[in-house]
Amino acid sequence: MTMIKGRWQLPVLLALFVVPTLAAMVLVFTDWRPAGFTNNGDLVQPAEQLSPGQWRSARGEPLQFAGDWLVVVPQTSACGDDCEQRLDTLSRARIALDRDIDRVQLLLLQPADGPVDPAAIPEGIRVMEADADTVADLNVHQGAAMAAHIVDYRGYHVMRYAAPLDGAGLLDDLEKLLRLSKEEAERRAQEEATAE
Repeated sequence: MTMIKGRWQLPVLLALFVVPTLAAMVLVFTDWRPAGFTNNGDLVQPAEQLSPGQWRSARGEPLQFAGDWLVVVPQTSACGDDCEQRLDTLSRARIALDRDIDRVQLLLLQPADGPVDPAAIPEGIRVMEADADTVADLNVHQGAAMAAHIVDYRGYHVMRYAAPLDGAGLLDDLEKLLRLSKEEAERRAQEEATAE
């Protein structure tokens, strides 16, 4: 191996240290992410604490969600063709979860005394009511209509999906989130077992 001598030593050393730093800065400032790690929906950063436990059914029953993930469809108007298609897409996505189907609840969220008749909604989707501000905030984000949201098992709003809904993309994200939360739960259980 030949040594670099003389006037080339300094430029080579600078290139070894400066070029990777500049490349990293460009990637950070352009928000570039490798394709294998991108989300299909928009990640809510920082995750917002919602209060799903305060949401009620039309009969006043509180939402029971301990340990469940929620896919929430905000609705401020009657459930027309677009709404019905979105709910059908989400129902199919939930069925595709297979063994994890019981870990996810599908909700249509509307303001109190909202326009959607719970009897008209397909089985497997619960109609819940929340204050009008909460529904309005979920319905539109930065001027764009939102089709659905993912809320984790602790009540944190973690993902949002613009209309029209990409059902396959939501399913892909949901599968990743469920897998990661299951791995985290198993790791915590193992740590607790070894601590005893």
